[in-house]
Amino acid sequence: MLGAVVAAACLAVWGSRAGASALLGAGIGIAATSLMAFAMLRHGAGASAQRVAWSFFSGWVVKVAVTVALLVVAFRSPKVHAAALLAAYVATFFGYWFGVARSRGPKTKQTFGVGN
Repeated sequence: MLGAVVAAACLAVWGSRAGASALLGAGIGIAATSLMAFAMLRHGAGASAQRVAWSFFSGWVVKVAVTVALLVVAFRSPKVHAAALLAAYVATFFGYWFGVARSRGPKTKQTFGVGN
């Protein structure tokens, strides 16, 4: 969502090339993180701790490799507006952080076994 907002802002400020580049940057961020999530969550609930840890590490390696490869390909294109691409790519991380912050649920008073 934030990537689309950044893309719209880039479109309005710098034109269609920047808007398309921002969409590309957001797509790179979303695609790489989706691959990492798939690698991490592909095992069922009964997976061993070692297997889960390995999945986390391998998912991270895949994410970094895909991100670097896609960014290299994008930056080699003379039609890419680099600032817009990077702004939208970074905005995807703020979107993830915002989502995590919102998913914590309502704050409740916990007494940890002490009487109410």
